[in-house]
Order: sequence, then structure tokens, then C-alpha cells
Amino acid sequence: MEPHHQKSDWREAIAILVKFCRGGVHLDTLLDSSQQLHSRWLIMETFRKWLVIEAILSPHLRRNPRPETHNLLRLAVAEFLVREAKDHPKVVHFAGEVAKAMKLSKPERGFVNGVLRSVLRAGPSEGADLRISHPAWLIKRWKRQFGEAEALRLLEWNQSVPSLHVRAPSQPPYGEETPWAGYYRVIKGRSHEAIHDAGKGKVYIQDPFTRIPVDLLNPVPGEQIMDLCAAPGGKSRFIHERLKGRGRLILVDRPGVRLDRLKANSEKLGEPHPDIIGCPLEGLDEVAPEHGLAPASMDAVMIDVPCSNTGVIRKRPDVKLRLKDSDIRLQAKEQLKLIGLAARWVRPGGRLVYSTCSLEPEENTGVVSAFLEAHPGWQLENEIISLPWECRHDGGGAFLLTLRVSA
Repeated sequence: MEPHHQKSDWREAIAILVKFCRGGVHLDTLLDSSQQLHSRWLIMETFRKWLVIEAILSPHLRRNPRPETHNLLRLAVAEFLVREAKDHPKVVHFAGEVAKAMKLSKPERGFVNGVLRSVLRAGPSEGADLRISHPAWLIKRWKRQFGEAEALRLLEWNQSVPSLHVRAPSQPPYGEETPWAGYYRVIKGRSHEAIHDAGKGKVYIQDPFTRIPVDLLNPVPGEQIMDLCAAPGGKSRFIHERLKGRGRLILVDRPGVRLDRLKANSEKLGEPHPDIIGCPLEGLDEVAPEHGLAPASMDAVMIDVPCSNTGVIRKRPDVKLRLKDSDIRLQAKEQLKLIGLAARWVRPGGRLVYSTCSLEPEENTGVVSAFLEAHPGWQLENEIISLPWECRHDGGGAFLLTLRVSA
């Protein structure tokens, strides 16, 4: 294995995979606890190829081993899939060393060795189409939605390693220019520099899709703007810059880890700092007077709703394991409620931007159409659907709506 490839990387990756398998925690939250860049890479590669890995392992498992042992096997097969055949025996040996470091019993270590050698004899990637490491129902949905050729391009995009982008006032030494002003693609192997600068507030790690809903919102200095479901604060930062120190920005999200991240990110912004309200959107009416807020008073409101995340699977491959077909309908129902709550805060003549990181029409045009039908005072001014394999960044929908002034 390469010199930088340490047992500690594998052990940390296995611990995070075990937590994920126990349920209740999303991958992005778990990755926040990862201390080592290489363990993050291992985890992402394992999730990216998860369904293929399961198909490769299952014929060699008469029973499911303990989660620690099972995830050690998953990591090893993930390594098989990214390495040349001549390196595969090294992977088996290294997995054995990790098993010792994990203090697995002698029978368990023998089990790991036996399964991996059995996988190698069968051919670890024989017949494996890495593009199709997606659930069958999602592939079928996308073929129906985009056509077979375009759906295949989306599958291939999702299986590729994502680029890291930063937004910065000038080009950093580790960044390459992109088609999007102010965004730079981090050069391979220099992510640690970008992460260091982001921690110092010099740059912000952000996908170029973020510019689209903010451009539609078009913040103007002096305006009162509300950003709902604002955490972790990427769009909020962009809006704050566009206000140029004049106006008021109110950020709202539920109490919890995401709100803590929003507060930490907001502290890096210049004066005036945004006002942050920690409450569910359903409870904003109750606490609004404490912050000098009233319904129908905002010049503009942004709401980036919780969604299925099908536009960002390249960066969040665990979505393929968590998402069910029925979830999309349930998400759309919740999104329609949230956009209705957001609209209450917009003054007549004001603007509302609804955005998702979903590719599904039910969560994009479906929600917006249902909202407009139920709220005749509103009209759709502009919409942008970003297809990631075409735009080369995260996918999703962004819609600009305006509230007519009554005659």
C-alpha cells in the first residue's frame, strides 16, 4: 500500500461505517468527525460502490459477520475495485494487519482472510458495472425521466470522484479557474490547503450551484432578507456579501448541530452580522416579535428546502442507500408546506426563491405549480434546473417567485 495509507485510516473509516449502518445519522454528519483526509476518501469510495461491493461479497458470506468485520471486508473490496490486480494480495495482507489492530479474534481474522481470498479467486470486478451502483427503482425512474442515454450519463457522473470548489475573492495558489466567477477548482492533492484556509475564513468551500438561487434572489444593499433552512450558511454568506454591509439578513434554522455550524460560519462574516433565529419554520411566528419581525415585511426570502438530494449523489453517495421511491412524494408534501410558510414573510412586490438539490420534478416544478395554484397572488418569474452531467456541478432546481401588489 502507499506510504500514506495507514491502519488508522482504515480503523477510523470502519468506525464511521459502523455508525452509519446502525442508522439515524447521515454520512455528511459522520464525516464531520473524520480527522484524516484519507479515511474520508476510503469512506466515499466505499459508499460510491456500495451496491457493487455487496453484490461481490454476498456469494462469499453464508452469514452476515459483525458490523466491524463486515465493514472491514467492504473497505477491502472497495480497494480491490480501485487498484490493479497485482496489488490485490497486498490489500488482503493489509486487511489482515488492520484486523489485528482492531483486536479481532483469531477466527474472525481467518474469516476475513478466507473471504477476501475467495473474492480474488472469483475475480473481484468480474461483471461489475460500476456505473450501475444505484438502486434499480432509481435507475428506472431516471430512464423514464431523462431517457436511457442521459440517465446513463447521470449514473456515470454520480460514480465519478467529485471536485472540491472554493469561493474566494481572488485565485488561491491551490485553485484552478472555472467558468464561474469567484469559484476555483481545488487542484488534486491540495485539498488540505483549501480546508486550512476555509477554517481561517479566507475561502469558503462551496459548489458553484450555490450562485444560481442567490443570483435569482438578487439581493440589493439596504434590503431586509430572510434565509430559511439556512444552515450551514453557504448561500447566507453569498447574500451577506451582496448586501455590502447595508440592510438586514435574518437566518433561520432548527436548533441542533446544523444551527451550531450556521452560527460558527456566520461569525466569520463581516459587520453587520446576520441575526440568527433557532426555531422550526412552523414556530417562527411565535418568536418573531422578539426579533422585531412581522409577517409580510421582507423584501426577499430564500428557502432551500430539505429534499431527496438526488442532484448531489456524487458528493453524498449514501443517498442511494437511504432513499426510497416513496420518500420523494413525502418530501414534496413537506416542501409545499414549507414554501407556503416562507411566503408569509414576503411583502407585496417582494421576492421568494425556492431551491432544492433534487432532480425530481415532484420536488421542483411540481411543488412550485401546486403553490401557485393555491396562492393566486404569486407568479413565477424565472426557473433554472441544473442537470449535473451537463452543468458539471451539483444539480437541483431554483425558482424565483414574486408577490403582486394588490390594486
